[in-house]
Amino acid sequence: MKFVYALAALLALASGCTRDDTDGRPDCNAVEMSQRFWRNHWDPTAYWECETANAPATARRCPTEGMFDSAQLTCINWADWTWTETCKPPSKDQ
Repeated sequence: MKFVYALAALLALASGCTRDDTDGRPDCNAVEMSQRFWRNHWDPTAYWECETANAPATARRCPTEGMFDSAQLTCINWADWTWTETCKPPSKDQ
């Protein structure tokens, strides 16, 4: 089991990801506005949407049986969803 955690940590470092145990809500700075949709780390059936620059993101829900996919930045069917490491948004990665 320790190997799995070590491998996950190495992959996170290689991807430039800083693990985030918060809800992942971005501050919607300029970089975050360009992506617009962000994963909610505490609820895979929800996501954050940056609507206004430099204002906290708005909480959104996926349709029934939907889960937010970080790679596609959209809601997908729960059967197709795979958990991925939670990464800090740029405004929180200090």
